[in-house]
Amino acid sequence: MKKQIKIEHNLTWREIKALNDLYTGRKSVAKVQDTNYFKYLINDLSVIERKEGNSKVMLAADAYDEIYVDYFKSKFRHYNAFLESNNLETDARKNYNEFDIKTLMFIAQQKEQIIPNLTTQHKFSSLFFEKKGTKYLDNKKSVLKAIYKILNIQKFPLEDPKENLWRFVVDCPSPKAVVFCENLDFLKTYWIAEENSLKLWYVGGNNVNIINQIDREEFKRPFYYSGDWDLAGLNIYGRVKTILAQYNKEIQLLYPNNPNNRLPVDVLGHKSKWDFSKELSGLKSEIFNEKETRLIKSLNQSNEWIEEESNDLVEMLKNFNYEK
Repeated sequence: MKKQIKIEHNLTWREIKALNDLYTGRKSVAKVQDTNYFKYLINDLSVIERKEGNSKVMLAADAYDEIYVDYFKSKFRHYNAFLESNNLETDARKNYNEFDIKTLMFIAQQKEQIIPNLTTQHKFSSLFFEKKGTKYLDNKKSVLKAIYKILNIQKFPLEDPKENLWRFVVDCPSPKAVVFCENLDFLKTYWIAEENSLKLWYVGGNNVNIINQIDREEFKRPFYYSGDWDLAGLNIYGRVKTILAQYNKEIQLLYPNNPNNRLPVDVLGHKSKWDFSKELSGLKSEIFNEKETRLIKSLNQSNEWIEEESNDLVEMLKNFNYEK
């Protein structure tokens, strides 16, 4: 039986490289032993050991390989290949984390769309490094430098262009379904879409009207919506559903695969609040089924919400018997 482990989804590049070194060379001298996740791997799982007589050296235990292959090998391969192909430094001194790398990958993939519509640095930070704040890049100089190199720019413009619709799409050779996403997180892990025959469209913020530009050929496929389970995210679902109704096209709401993984509405950086003065916070009750309505009412009552990226996209699709 495979060992079940706790997964950290935002490791630093230094930690990711150390995990790979332990797999390829059976040891690592990276200064990561005191991070929470490595303490967990060393002390709780015992899949990494400290070298006797030199605790600064980590060694891979017998059970390490299976865990690395199952949970980390693909990650490292995608991240390292991206950094090398874009001539970005892969040494462990860079303070990238997984969120940064996935965002840089997305920027590189969508640069033809981004460059003509380049925004100010703070607006760019708010959009692409969502929920990290407008000033995130101010304190991430290595990430900012990488963006300059990817986009081949010297600096960001001082003013925003006129409002436009971002056509952010992650495609695959033969998609079997289309998922409209409120946030960019699932689009940043493009290989998951490719491996599961999915096409992803970004419809967050004021980007909902991009749906009117979708090729009608896409309408032959089933449509799904993935978003935050808060007032803003569910309102976007309503807007998407209304637009598609004009084309006699149905869309299904993806239900959280872990509905108990909730956050307080007033958590730092979260702006969407429930409207307690209205039934179901003013959402159109007729667009939700009984199960969905129960969850919305429960979130209202507890004043909580569910973040889109805390879910597993493929697991949510299984509720509709989706198979790649």
